[in-house]
Amino acid sequence: MKKINFGIILAFVLAVSFTSCRDLSTSSKVLINEVMMQNEDNATDEYGAHSAWIELFVKYYGQIDVAAYQIEAQAEDEAPVRYTIPKGDQITSVAARQHIVFWADGQPNRGTLHTNFTLDPSKTTTIRLFNSNKDLIDEVTIPAFKLKANQSLGRIDQLATERGMENWEVKDSSDGNPNTYVTPNASNRVMDVNAKMETFAEKDPVGVGMAITAMAVVFSCLILLFFAFTAVGKASMNMANKNEQKAKAAKGGETAATAKGDTKVNETPGEVFAAIGMALHEMQNDVHDIEDMVLTIQTDQKVEESAWSNKAFAMRQMPIRK
Repeated sequence: MKKINFGIILAFVLAVSFTSCRDLSTSSKVLINEVMMQNEDNATDEYGAHSAWIELFVKYYGQIDVAAYQIEAQAEDEAPVRYTIPKGDQITSVAARQHIVFWADGQPNRGTLHTNFTLDPSKTTTIRLFNSNKDLIDEVTIPAFKLKANQSLGRIDQLATERGMENWEVKDSSDGNPNTYVTPNASNRVMDVNAKMETFAEKDPVGVGMAITAMAVVFSCLILLFFAFTAVGKASMNMANKNEQKAKAAKGGETAATAKGDTKVNETPGEVFAAIGMALHEMQNDVHDIEDMVLTIQTDQKVEESAWSNKAFAMRQMPIRK
């Protein structure tokens, strides 16, 4: 029954994992961040040419290599054209929260960052991004004539992954608005303030809340460590006691057979062995009297007292000085 339950739980976890891996809102660590379809005097590539470009953003807090990723462009009533980012170039390793720009100039022989397709602003075009497993992770559709020359379509929230156009805005550097500047290789919005920090400073100007929060975190961690170490110690003691009981049980089993035979020997008093030893000694040395069944203990002729209780024999003898 336990094996069946474990199998069901494992299957459920795997199903949820595979489902979540295909969800754009959870699996997209790299997103399409900004697109310019007609570049007249905006950014230039390493050859000094003005070309349409597609900017990708790594929202993951770690370095990601976009090699083997695929960028696809499909204009209306046309077949999609897919560009696979080559492997083996260090430029494809993008740091955390950074950007990388690909030039849509139709000249892939110019380098890794140059795609095999171009973009036509007069046609509705869908740009898709696939990961190395060929899974669709992001896409955006740009209507025909939506972008003029030197205008780009940028993502408003770089952490969001909605496909709808409500998360995108047209960026034009000529309107004087710093939040709508065309920004290749940079964030789409210039954040000069931190709203969360300002809100916290407004509600807690003295810092009492910060101090209480910090102390609460520290003491909570200490309490958790106390319970953790206590549990580990009890578990170790229980294991040690079980091992000791097993060892005693094994040792008792080994001596159980010999204990029955040694019972009579262990119960025999020492005087019996002394009498038997004395009798054997007298019989072998022929020192016994003519009386039967009688032991005679002769006193030492040199001393009047019995040698059994003479304290002189128990004292250390001093050497004789000449």
